Amino acid sequence: MGTLPGSGVDGGLKQAPSYKTQTPLAQPVPPISKPDIVLTHTLEMSLQDVIANTLKNNVSIAIQNFQSQIRKQEIITQEAEFDPNISFDGNATQERQLSAFSVSNPKTNVNTQSFELGFDQKLKLGTQYELKFQNERIETDSFFSKLSPLYSTRFEVNLTQPLLKNFGRDINSSNITIAKNNLDISDFEFKNKVIDVISDVENVYWDLVFSREDLKVQQKSVQRAKDLERRVKAQVEVGTMAPLEILQAQSEVASREEAVIQARKLIQDNQDNLKNILNIPFDSPDGMKEIQPLDSPQFLIETPISLKDSIRTALMKRPDHLSKKKELDSKNILVKFNENQLYPTLDLVASFGLNGISGESSGIPPPSPFTGNFGRSQDRLFSGDYSTWEGGLLFKYPLGNRAAKSRLTATKLAAAQLLMDIKDLEKTIVLEVREAARQINTDKKRVQAARIARKLAEETLSAEEKKFEVGLSTSFRVLEFQTDLAGQQSKELKAIIDFNKSKIKFRKVLATTLEEYNIQMASDSGP
Repeated sequence: MGTLPGSGVDGGLKQAPSYKTQTPLAQPVPPISKPDIVLTHTLEMSLQDVIANTLKNNVSIAIQNFQSQIRKQEIITQEAEFDPNISFDGNATQERQLSAFSVSNPKTNVNTQSFELGFDQKLKLGTQYELKFQNERIETDSFFSKLSPLYSTRFEVNLTQPLLKNFGRDINSSNITIAKNNLDISDFEFKNKVIDVISDVENVYWDLVFSREDLKVQQKSVQRAKDLERRVKAQVEVGTMAPLEILQAQSEVASREEAVIQARKLIQDNQDNLKNILNIPFDSPDGMKEIQPLDSPQFLIETPISLKDSIRTALMKRPDHLSKKKELDSKNILVKFNENQLYPTLDLVASFGLNGISGESSGIPPPSPFTGNFGRSQDRLFSGDYSTWEGGLLFKYPLGNRAAKSRLTATKLAAAQLLMDIKDLEKTIVLEVREAARQINTDKKRVQAARIARKLAEETLSAEEKKFEVGLSTSFRVLEFQTDLAGQQSKELKAIIDFNKSKIKFRKVLATTLEEYNIQMASDSGP
């Protein structure tokens, strides 16, 4: 996994995004000109800059990434069940006892030192094995002991192999597989969060572009009204118009200046929204700057959308759909595990041991054949001449077994419920794809219609102004057509912005947003 830039946590995005250029399939309609508002202390940002900074600094993306890191640790926790264990036990004891059988020495002293080294492990097949190496030194003044000190050594292997319940790699690895599925689910949720955030920041960016472009439309409208006001004053002064015409023009100027004020307010709102997504503190140097968008929306005539292919893509790529399918896989694993728990316990148990002893003769006849030091007891142990073995079967079955049956029924019901949820989600996905595709076509027609309406409004205003110059029209009519033109210009701009935003939504419902910007998730490239 790569490092999420600026988040300080591992995982998430494999690399900083790179961006590809879309080649139009037909001659594009001329785009809106790039913003030409010149501001001091501005923060110039292209859409590419905005997306890159969002992936680097967005708080919600960093928070969601922590969940993936937690899921990774859960996998390690489940795998640790099969880690081997090593143990060591050493102790020393001293006993003073009264003996009813010794005539010469009724008091007996026994000093014992021992240690045990153990090694055990559970395997994924269900097998449990244990190795023990035991050593003991006993020193006593008992009349009945022929060896003192006595060295006793034992090596033992114990094995338990389930044959029915808890048998099999799949059954014993169930929790590991579920933990891995949970990691995949977390990665899908992280991917979904990245898509949501990128889509949101794209929409806010275009909202800011619209508000800045619309401000220019409103300012131009004010300028037209002021130009008309000057022309009306000139005609009033020469007596060709009534003074009332001036009041009407001045009123319209004030009304349009109010629209400019509202447009400026909308710019500030959109800037704040964008800074918030980018995690730019408002009191920081960048937070106090005006954001200057460098990109303008494009209106490209593209290949018609294939609903069949789009729906197939959405069902293959949507993180929420893939997450549900992983969750269903985990439910089916639990069903299989709980079916196994209905079986009775039937375990094969086996044990094998080697032992050896030695010691110093205490002088009690007859002499012991096992005299020698501690090393001699080891030799007798590994000679294999002194061994024990044991084997058998352990059977256990609870009468009724109601708890296991109840758990199996509950997991089957949960799996069936989740399957219904997946079917319902698939219907929702199909509906969302159809709606998003329809919206693109609708906005495309809106742009085309708005362009025609704007062009007609320009021609109508031009004709009316010529009539006004020769006294065949009134200022009221000219102002009315000026208002119509400003409205059509705003509608055209809004239609183009909405067309770009509808494509954002379409990519989102298909889950192709990351591919659009060549952003690769670290989880997509494997461990």
